[in-house]
Amino acid sequence: MSKSSHSQSPNHQTVNSPVSEEGHAKSQTARRSPSGKRGQQRRDLILDTAADLLADGGTEAINTNVLAERAGISVGSVYQYFSNKEAILNALGERYMQQLSSNTLAALQQDVSGLDFSTIVDRVIDPMIAFERKHPAFRHLNAGQEGQTTLTQAAQRVDQEILTTIYDLLLRVNPNLNPIQGQKIARVTKAIYKGISYLIGQEKEIEKEGVNFEIMIAEMKQMMTDYLQKNL
Repeated sequence: MSKSSHSQSPNHQTVNSPVSEEGHAKSQTARRSPSGKRGQQRRDLILDTAADLLADGGTEAINTNVLAERAGISVGSVYQYFSNKEAILNALGERYMQQLSSNTLAALQQDVSGLDFSTIVDRVIDPMIAFERKHPAFRHLNAGQEGQTTLTQAAQRVDQEILTTIYDLLLRVNPNLNPIQGQKIARVTKAIYKGISYLIGQEKEIEKEGVNFEIMIAEMKQMMTDYLQKNL
């Protein structure tokens, strides 16, 4: 099959707004950039620990005192790199967005020439599922965000990149695809994946109910396959 390209470069803008934590109004930006390998390791340790707390208890679980204790460092060390809780969440969000963008777009940009729809869906969706399972804290960051925070803008940016890249993949499958129809199919396909993402977030609860989770994922992937076969 011949290939066509379609790309879009969203604006990479960030907005930092003052946020109050524990009675103190502080900036959402990090206090300082890490200097050297040791500084980067300390910053990564803070973010890794925050991710663990987030996965266990949501955003309310992020507390600088608890975080410092869990990481085995002083609270002062946390504040050397991050001004407050929101700064930590935004930095963690940016990290996930970079990883998600790289992981997801790489999956969507695979060569699908000559493959049947079922194989295409497996090749594209499985790496995306693996990412969400590997980073459970990401779902807390990507859910319920309002306003124009740095995290919200990053999420919207990646979301648009995913939509654009899905459209590009559809064009590679069917170079003669009508643009309006292609955009519709791309949005529905992305919506089906969002449903898969939602199920991943409910995996533990589903398994407690005695339902075979993998069968549910397979059914959602089959839904996507059937939709693509019908419309492409």
